[in-house]
Amino acid sequence: MTASTYQSPPPLNRAHAAAELAGLQRTSRTVHRAVWGVAVGVMVYGAGNVTGLLLAHGVHPAIAWMLSPMVDLGLIVALVGGSALDRYGVRAGWLTMLRWTAGLMTWSLNAAGPALAPKGVDAVGVLIHSCGPVLLLFVAEAAASVQRGIAVAEARLRAEMDAAAPATPPAPPTPAPAAAPEEPAPATAPAKPRTSKSAATSNRPRRTAARPADVDELMPLGWRIAADHEARGIPLTRDRLRDAVRQTGQSISTDRAGVLLARLRTEAPADPADHPTLIPEQITQGGDH
Repeated sequence: MTASTYQSPPPLNRAHAAAELAGLQRTSRTVHRAVWGVAVGVMVYGAGNVTGLLLAHGVHPAIAWMLSPMVDLGLIVALVGGSALDRYGVRAGWLTMLRWTAGLMTWSLNAAGPALAPKGVDAVGVLIHSCGPVLLLFVAEAAASVQRGIAVAEARLRAEMDAAAPATPPAPPTPAPAAAPEEPAPATAPAKPRTSKSAATSNRPRRTAARPADVDELMPLGWRIAADHEARGIPLTRDRLRDAVRQTGQSISTDRAGVLLARLRTEAPADPADHPTLIPEQITQGGDH
């Protein structure tokens, strides 16, 4: 009896890979919304508990409400920053530490009331007040792991889609022109005036190479592409911007796409009409690379 060996699944074709990629993106958005749902619930529930605890310890009512939002803002920084980096498979130690610190602070402030009760520790109260913060800690960590796994799977699917793209067939060779039959030269031919080679060349129409569009000329198109990606919840990267611009027939290099992306992130459109919510279908289908 021979031991069975693991065989990796066969590569997907382009259509199946695109469908799998869309499913992963929907899953990522669902996980992101679920984490924020738990976080908002814990923040709202804990605001009343923390404010009541501070009032019971002599803190002035005008400032007693401030502590809970401060801790919540620290947790928001950790959740937003971690979600942005997890989509690209990047780990940030400081964000993880901030997430746990803010989560433990939230748990401590929520459980302090029943834990410091005058008649002794209220174990049931501590358990009830611990459910939300503890759940948020583990949901945030699990979501970060899921997002990193999705980022790895997306990279693999994009590589398979690029590999499955049909290659452009080579152009057939141009046949050589057939030699014309020789004709006898006429006995006498009138002499033609000679023209210099430079004069003949100067009379020919000159062809000018198509000039690639400047970054300034691509800004309106870039804003439309950015609006489309934002509406679909897809982060706009340099390669996706480059491919979307090329789908419209414009010529753009990877470096110029990076410059255009940097300007889109720092400049607002001068005309609101340059920033619609939708762009042509050809850009929508080609801007996810």
